[in-house]
Amino acid sequence: MPPILREYLLKGVFLALWAYLALVLPPSNPDWSRFGVVLAFAGGGLALGLIAGAAVQVRRGLRPSANPAAFPLVVLLESPYWIYAGLILGLAVGLVSMVEVRSEEPITGWLAYFVVGGAILGYGFFQLRQVKEWLWRFLFGAVIGAILVYLAIDYLEPLLGGLTGNVAKRNFSIVLLAGLPFFYLLTFCGEAEESEVEIAAICAALGIGLYLFGLESGLEQLAGKLILLAPLIVYFVYATRILPGLRIFKHTLRGYSAIQIGDHLSALLWFKQALRLDSRNDLARQGMLTLHHQVDVTKLPPDSEILKHLDYGFCLDQATAYLIGGRAPSPVERAKADRLLALVEQQSPRLAARVDYLRIVSLAHAKQFDEAAGLLGRLLSPETPYEAAVRQGVLFPAWDLALRLHPELVKRLGGEELAKPGRRMEAIAATERQLAAEPNDATAAEMKAILYASLTEAEFVADAASGLPTEFNYDYAEQLGLALVDQADAVQQDRGSAFLRIAGRGLPQRGPTIFKKLADIATAAGRTDEARGYLEQVKRSGVLAGPKALTEDQRAIYFTTLRQLSADAEARGDYENAIGDLRLYQESGKNALEGYRKLADLYEKNKDAPNAILNALLMTETGLIYNATDRDFLARKDKYYFNVGVENLREMKDKVERFFDVDYCSRKAKLILDQRDVDADSLDWALHLVRLAKVMKPQDTAVRLAEARCLLRQGDRDAALFELENIREQKVSGATDEDAWYDATRTLGNLYLNELNRPDLAVHCFLDYRDYSKSGADTLFNIARCYEGMNETRNAIKFYEAVTAYEEHPKYWDAKQAMDRLKDQPT
Repeated sequence: MPPILREYLLKGVFLALWAYLALVLPPSNPDWSRFGVVLAFAGGGLALGLIAGAAVQVRRGLRPSANPAAFPLVVLLESPYWIYAGLILGLAVGLVSMVEVRSEEPITGWLAYFVVGGAILGYGFFQLRQVKEWLWRFLFGAVIGAILVYLAIDYLEPLLGGLTGNVAKRNFSIVLLAGLPFFYLLTFCGEAEESEVEIAAICAALGIGLYLFGLESGLEQLAGKLILLAPLIVYFVYATRILPGLRIFKHTLRGYSAIQIGDHLSALLWFKQALRLDSRNDLARQGMLTLHHQVDVTKLPPDSEILKHLDYGFCLDQATAYLIGGRAPSPVERAKADRLLALVEQQSPRLAARVDYLRIVSLAHAKQFDEAAGLLGRLLSPETPYEAAVRQGVLFPAWDLALRLHPELVKRLGGEELAKPGRRMEAIAATERQLAAEPNDATAAEMKAILYASLTEAEFVADAASGLPTEFNYDYAEQLGLALVDQADAVQQDRGSAFLRIAGRGLPQRGPTIFKKLADIATAAGRTDEARGYLEQVKRSGVLAGPKALTEDQRAIYFTTLRQLSADAEARGDYENAIGDLRLYQESGKNALEGYRKLADLYEKNKDAPNAILNALLMTETGLIYNATDRDFLARKDKYYFNVGVENLREMKDKVERFFDVDYCSRKAKLILDQRDVDADSLDWALHLVRLAKVMKPQDTAVRLAEARCLLRQGDRDAALFELENIREQKVSGATDEDAWYDATRTLGNLYLNELNRPDLAVHCFLDYRDYSKSGADTLFNIARCYEGMNETRNAIKFYEAVTAYEEHPKYWDAKQAMDRLKDQPT
């Protein structure tokens, strides 16, 4: 069973025994002599417990004469179980004797029930104590106390029939209140931290006692109610003002008693507990310091438990207090600090950077400047294997020693150390960390001015090679640059320009303004290439920050610069960069239509670049989205589709399919093919468009039919025949494909019949075409011709006769003549 739980069970048992005492003592006519006997037994048991506890402490090594005032408190705090045992056993003996005297009452068997109930109550107190948040514990305690007072006032009298008069109530309250000092003593001396739970129980009992005592009966009605506020005030004041300090005091007192008997581990744990509650408590800090001075780690085994609990950070804080202050430390203080540093150095190597810094300060105070300078150089070197976070914590004061604070160290170390590669940037980073933690630190501000004043761009660039420095004040660099760049002196101008370049790299949101200023200065000086380089940096800043992240004025500079860069690149024939800059400019959303027109023009001029025409075509198609009737874009569309290579399109198919206009190719080709008189160039154009469409839709029937028609018009009958036969074998799917399939079938039939003299093949084509909704007398006439050519006279006559049903059709008389010609021939 945990010791803390045991204490709470005993507290609950004590409350139960005292409640039992109040019940067995008749309130209306109490036997005060017997009550006095019980108090005597309880007091005697407590006295015996104190004597036993004192003997135990003396045996442990405590001497009452060393501190007579503190010894009783130590006995109470260090011997809680003797106190508990003496008080509770004394009370129990007194109750048993009282019950024996009043044996006529049937209450002898109640004692055991009360003890069990008290243990359950103590367990409940223990569970409430486990609540971690102080505020919740405080509120729970207040609510529980209020509930107990309410229940007692409303239900105690009905439950206890003896409380029928003011005298009985007052007697009961006297018994109840008499137990409170004993219960508080148990609370005070317990090993467990005193919590709001116990004080809530005490205040609840106080409220019940005051009410039953009848204090309100002699007051006005309002004053009688206000008397119940007393326990609440006591609870609030004690829980918020007294209890926190009392906890710290008890831990600290226990720590000092442990020091006195040489129990350093217990003392260390008690002091750490006190400092956890209040890290600035002077008594606890002094005790912790005394303890660390007493511990000789050289005599402890490596696995000693105390080494795991020593507070090495505290040791360094105390050494700092000895060495760094408003005055130079005395030799005694230096000796104490050196002892603490040796302790930390031996037991916590990870804190070596802090140890070395404090040792440098100690050596400087001892005027051992050469040794201090050597150790300081080691600390300032990034190659020294310190733990990074710990070294960072002392790097600023270390640089302050080397550069400003101590003349002897500045003379021996400062400038030389700062000139080493990377050191200035590391010193700047340390200064910026210090200012981030303490913005009003005058020393850090002075150091900052010293370090930035002599910073070179080469130092910054070297440090930025592994990533842009984050612990660097780019705003400050910009201010320095602006202050210097407009000066007449050329050297100062160069310094200012360097600072602005540094600032521009770290402030992309303000980069357009910074680099535009540098570009204007270079332009004014006639340095054209340099100015163009700065304009490129304007572009880089805008891309890095993102146009949306720029302010309106920065965004305006960014987009204006992009147009200028594009125009300059075009003038130099650098179409690739001109295109890239103009495409970035398109993000501005201004004059989008003209921007796409210019991009199409640039892609066209960049003819040697891969996919130049396809990209120009993309810009054209995008422009037509903005204005579908733009004549220039429509003319460009015709030109670019004519110039797109079939193989190039096949390679880029996946990338261009979202914008490539297959319908345009098919529609344009059909317009050409539907003309009666077409020159060879137009036919070549039509075939090119069709083949482009076929790349994108190789199985499209309409596209394949258009290709076959082009081949026929060009005289390539065999290639056309092959394509048409393939189409005829293709399954029909969809209305568009259906139209094209029937058109291909009719064209194939005409080819078989009129050019290849194969009426046997043609008839099947025309018979299939007859099922098409657009077929008519022409189809019937061609079927008849096929049968006539196959010498199937009867079928031929039948279909000629079907044509004659269309009296207004041009083929009517041809069909009549054919019937007259065939009627005398054998069938």
